[in-house]
Amino acid sequence: AWTPHPGAAPVRVRAVPRVATEYDVVIRNGRVLDGAGNPWILADVAITNGRFAEIGRVEARGRTEIDARGKYVSRGWIDVMDQSGSVLPRSGLAENKLRMGVTTAIGGEGGTPVPASGIPEYFATLERQGISINFGTYFSQTQTRVAVLGRQARAPTGDELARMRAIMDTAMRNGAMGMTTALIYPPSSYTTTDELVEVGRTAAQYGGIYASHIRGEGKEVVQAVREAIEVGERAGMPVEIFHLKVAYRPGWGILMDSVRQVIEAARGRGVDVAADMYVYTAGGTGLEATIPSWAHEGGSDSLRARLARPDVRARLKRELETGSPGWWNIVEAAGGWEGIVLV
Repeated sequence: AWTPHPGAAPVRVRAVPRVATEYDVVIRNGRVLDGAGNPWILADVAITNGRFAEIGRVEARGRTEIDARGKYVSRGWIDVMDQSGSVLPRSGLAENKLRMGVTTAIGGEGGTPVPASGIPEYFATLERQGISINFGTYFSQTQTRVAVLGRQARAPTGDELARMRAIMDTAMRNGAMGMTTALIYPPSSYTTTDELVEVGRTAAQYGGIYASHIRGEGKEVVQAVREAIEVGERAGMPVEIFHLKVAYRPGWGILMDSVRQVIEAARGRGVDVAADMYVYTAGGTGLEATIPSWAHEGGSDSLRARLARPDVRARLKRELETGSPGWWNIVEAAGGWEGIVLV
């Protein structure tokens, strides 16, 4: 500012920048992904005590200064379909997550690595040992089923269903975030929609989310998405569709638009439904997923016994061509065996 000075030429008076360090870290000139709707904004980011303190034009200095010109700056990513539940107790540093920018992970697609009653001690162990990321987990509906029915394909009785709901109640009270399913895999694939709704109603009482690896991701993907939405809508739960994709080449560019319409219609009538996307054209799972669900009943020993029988092997080969009720044909989805790589 210019200030008049009697009897002398004008003197320019300017503010002297503060030299004291105000922030731990200042990241300057980056393209900040702030989640407010813009693709990005050009801004500085100041961090103190591990928290964002200022975003915009940051005048103060940081003990550490980072020039992010031409680079994107993001908050930590939330991996909503994490598989670290059984690994974190052994490897709490989780470098594979941190090096990709993941600072929060939500596990539990296949359930917790402990029974419902063991969840408090499981979390206490992680806290005692220390982990480098924030972590939460769902509890699988399949865990309730196996605890009561084993690997049988039948529906539960009324008393058995009540026991399954009691297990889910325990899991939710002990800190689970909701109920998951992985419906292409036995014994989860033996579960009916009505059974999922009934167990889900228990999780809903605690504000739980229904998150699902849906029943089919190939030509039946639209129907499978409808089922996930139905479970959430009837049980009173928000819905998260795990790794949404069309794993069926003839449906590429076609079926996903139908999925979009189903999801938008559900949102239009008040269902809280979202999905995490799967944006590449290859996937990985266990080789047992190429075997129809009925052959898995009773567990691994029963499966091996069936595979030793020539008549069963002949039936399995036929069903790779014809399909099998209640089974997503992953060989068909891959375009045949030439699209499958064993590793």
